[in-house]
Amino acid sequence: MKNFNIKNIIVIVLLIIISISAVITYRIEIEKRILQADVIELSDIKYGMFNVDVWMEQFSKILTKKVEELNLVGEDREDAARKIRSFLYETINEFEANYKAENKRNAFLGISLKNAGSNFFKIFESLKVQVPEITEGILDFLNDEENRESIKKYILTQLNDYKESTFQKIDYTLFNDILSKYNATDATATKPIILKEIERINNRLTAVNFILLLAFISLLISMFLIKGHSRITITAYVIAALHLLILGIYLPMIAIDARISSMEFQLMGEPISFYNQVLYFRSKSIIEVSQTMLIQEKVKIMIVGFLVLLFSVIFPVAKLISSLLLVFKRKLQQNKIIQFLVFKSGKWSMADVMVVAIFMSYIGFAGIITSQLNQLENITYSIKILTTNESELQYGFYFFLGFVIMSLFISQTIQKLFEEKTKD
Repeated sequence: MKNFNIKNIIVIVLLIIISISAVITYRIEIEKRILQADVIELSDIKYGMFNVDVWMEQFSKILTKKVEELNLVGEDREDAARKIRSFLYETINEFEANYKAENKRNAFLGISLKNAGSNFFKIFESLKVQVPEITEGILDFLNDEENRESIKKYILTQLNDYKESTFQKIDYTLFNDILSKYNATDATATKPIILKEIERINNRLTAVNFILLLAFISLLISMFLIKGHSRITITAYVIAALHLLILGIYLPMIAIDARISSMEFQLMGEPISFYNQVLYFRSKSIIEVSQTMLIQEKVKIMIVGFLVLLFSVIFPVAKLISSLLLVFKRKLQQNKIIQFLVFKSGKWSMADVMVVAIFMSYIGFAGIITSQLNQLENITYSIKILTTNESELQYGFYFFLGFVIMSLFISQTIQKLFEEKTKD
């Protein structure tokens, strides 16, 4: 009797540890997901590389800097003068050719008085003579500080007008809400705050899950070491398995995360760079996936969502409930439905298949994403692009795996219990 009580106490203590750890883990994970969603939103490529406002800011800085650095003296002035003179000569020649061609088409009997007059008075030749003087005037105009300010304002105004008339405006509502939430002014200042908090949460989560893992392994060992299991111990096993199942279906199983770590290139001799741009991120639990599929209007997707819910939630829960009913009501031992759910549903519930499918999906997604990102890196040599695939299995996968293992052990334990009762 003493040994019997000690066995029960050990199992119950382990169950309490698992229960408390499971609750803490769930709460921490919810907090972590909120923080993770915030930092992912701030890092979304729509606010960076795909954001016209950011590009306009970069262009404005570069053009403003180039105008401010404009110093037309010495060799720079001579070089600029040659280019301006060449441009003016070409413009005059082009205008002269077009002018005479138009007059010739409208001439009476093939004689154009306008062309004759321009040739006689040497109008275009006179313009060309003035080119050096005009060139010097342009250079003096560009060197004037007030004129430079006017040029900068004009360029910035034209860029802004082009942006407003060409591109769709970005909705910053959620972005600004996140900044306000952390009392920050921009994403650069906000992300370190969030990442530091995520790191702190991860440390807590690791510690709690380590305790949960030790309790889980100890509970599995107790199934082998304890002889003559009682209703109390089996009930504890079932409740522990239920905790693992709840964590497994409510916490994300896999995170698909593809991002550009850095993109760098030169524009007008000035560097333009973007860092940590999230291309795609999805992290959903089994429950969330099922809900998403079930609310779709397409019948096929709804059927798949129902099957996922059936094999990963309904069947496992029914098996655990049936296990308790079978232990507490021996009369149900002959019930075919109960027998099926307790001893045979493992072959049909597909829980183990679900684990393998999730793992293979992770490998497949990781391979595909890595391949596509590598192709992105090799698009051009003038732009340096570094991509990363940060997809990973989440805690939900491991909890669901723990449930599958625990569920199999529970079935074997109940089977042994009935065999021992039959012998007695």
